[in-house]
Amino acid sequence: MTSVRHRHDDALSRVTWGAFEHMVAEHFRRQGYRVEHTGTGEGPNLTGGGIDLKLHREQELVVVQCKHWNSFQVPHNDVHQLIGVMHTVGATGAIVITSGEFTTSAMEAAAKFRHIRLIDGKTIRAMLGPIAEPVVDAPTLPDLPTWTGAARPPIRHTRQQRTDRAAAIAAVAAVVVMSGALVMLYTVYIREIQQAQMAKLREAPVPAATQQRTEASLPSVLPGLTSTLRPAEGAPAKPAIVHGAPAGRDVIAEWNDKPPVAAALKDQ
Repeated sequence: MTSVRHRHDDALSRVTWGAFEHMVAEHFRRQGYRVEHTGTGEGPNLTGGGIDLKLHREQELVVVQCKHWNSFQVPHNDVHQLIGVMHTVGATGAIVITSGEFTTSAMEAAAKFRHIRLIDGKTIRAMLGPIAEPVVDAPTLPDLPTWTGAARPPIRHTRQQRTDRAAAIAAVAAVVVMSGALVMLYTVYIREIQQAQMAKLREAPVPAATQQRTEASLPSVLPGLTSTLRPAEGAPAKPAIVHGAPAGRDVIAEWNDKPPVAAALKDQ
């Protein structure tokens, strides 16, 4: 089969095979022919022996074969077949009508016989004139009683609908996974920053001036408290060592002559 060179996309290309045949029959009926349907189940024969219409007018009998093809060209075999049928039924002429195109060999075969005529898609559109868009009736569901709990027939989804639904679910799942991964990465990143800051604070040295001020602010003896410690019996009291002070014999003797601090406090 040979594909058409130009594919029509109009109302005529979307009508059914039977509607196309009826339009052709109505056209010839307006031309004064008495039309007899012999194909597509309209007549007594389902096939009609390769004939779809018989046109009667006075002594004229024309057999018509309709080819509602939009994708492929009509080959020469159909032309030769109709020529044989024309001689079999004793017709005076024959017509092959297509909504598409004929092959070159088909046109050459028809040119050898003056009683056969070929009508292609452009010619039949000019003959029929404007065609209304076909109305596609939506299938109706049977009425179900309201008092019964009968369930409605299940809705069958087409393959394209199932594919689109699966693609949408996969896209949503991918977005959810990516969002979770980003949240985990952000959490780990923040935790690493906090740990690095804490480690930096622990490793930072305390300034010497701050340490000296802290030590100076602490009192050597808390006010209002008295020491309850007593020197051990028999242990001689030793003078306090003052750094940077002269340690002469007179000073040491003076310290030794003074009573211990704990004893002085007790006498008070």
